[in-house]
Amino acid sequence: MSKLTPSQAKRIQWWQQARFGMFIHWGLYTIDGLDCWKMYDMGIPTKEYAYRFGRRFNPKKFDAKALVQVARDAGCKYVVMGTRHHEGYCLWNTKTTRFSSVCMTPKRDFITEYVQAVREAELGLGFYYSLLDWRYQAYWDGPRRNREGWQKLVDYVHAQVRELMTLYGKIDILWYDGAWSPGWDFSPTDAELAQAWCSKQLNAMARRLQPHILINNRSYLPEDFATPEKHITAQDRPWELCDTMGDLWGAASQDLNRKTPREIITRLITCVSQGGNMLLNIGPGADGTVQNWQASIMARMGAWMQKHGEAVYGCTGEWQSPFNNGLAPWKSTRKEDTLYLHLLRYPGQTFSIANLHDYWLESAELLDTGGWLKIIHEPTRDIINGLPRKTPDDIAAVVKIKIRPKTRAERNARRTIALDNPQDQ
Repeated sequence: MSKLTPSQAKRIQWWQQARFGMFIHWGLYTIDGLDCWKMYDMGIPTKEYAYRFGRRFNPKKFDAKALVQVARDAGCKYVVMGTRHHEGYCLWNTKTTRFSSVCMTPKRDFITEYVQAVREAELGLGFYYSLLDWRYQAYWDGPRRNREGWQKLVDYVHAQVRELMTLYGKIDILWYDGAWSPGWDFSPTDAELAQAWCSKQLNAMARRLQPHILINNRSYLPEDFATPEKHITAQDRPWELCDTMGDLWGAASQDLNRKTPREIITRLITCVSQGGNMLLNIGPGADGTVQNWQASIMARMGAWMQKHGEAVYGCTGEWQSPFNNGLAPWKSTRKEDTLYLHLLRYPGQTFSIANLHDYWLESAELLDTGGWLKIIHEPTRDIINGLPRKTPDDIAAVVKIKIRPKTRAERNARRTIALDNPQDQ
């Protein structure tokens, strides 16, 4: 993994210990479903969109404490909520536009409510913010064809980020999105996109106001962490999978291609086993309540994390495991001298760890029951024995193993056996 600067390492330590967070996609676009891209996908003009949906959006059941409790119960250590998506509707008391939840029907600053709930729950606090705004013609034209309009858009974006960085106290994460090109008259590089949004100046301003903040890579500058979306793509730097429970981010009745709790927990384990975090999204409905099927999945996540959280929080990836998994029935995570084997394919009462050349297994415990397991040391393998016949968890039981480096004599004994000519046996 690429080396962090001392200041980055200090700022990001809590986040890498956390490993699991909750994303919240919610706003005006939840009216009538069709997810957060409907203004774009349906080609709805700005004024029509504001009239059709803005006057109807009045989520009286929005309860920030209830939303944050979903995260806490699921075992999440931080939350990131959208402050403004690509449609431009703001959920806070902004002075930059009247297209907001404070000026329009709800007459509420939902971000204030969210911030208070997260702080009370003692979780990490993050803001999602989309740089683009479909309502600005300059966004579609690009900075070359509409220089004056583009500058107004950039000034508006910087002013909004300044508000978010000053109105709510300490913010832990600034999660950008939407800095890409919509098909300008040229194909910009990452550096040109960062220059177009004045990202260097934007992020410097955010850090002046929030010295401890973590910033993602979606302003087209590397910043603190990478953000693969929906696909697990390990990075050589801190990274976080942002993932959905179905196909869509916002609430939509058409979102029927839903992942099972087993699929999602397996994805979380895979992220941690490769040194990454997972930011799992919920999309509350137009009334502000969590969809039942998503609440059910989060509850199952919490039940699993309650038993196995120590195999996730603060763990490093399996590249720091003392052996390669091969086709073994587990994925592994590690915390100093402790190895965790997540048994995604339950092996039954016994299984073997082969080709363990440099480490000695000192003890083994089944996290699910707290029961100690027997270790049988053989020349070419170590056998773990004494597991229940049936898995104690239908998603993944976890075996906790204490390890230590082998002595030279122990390594040489194994090496001698391995180098023996099989024909002499």
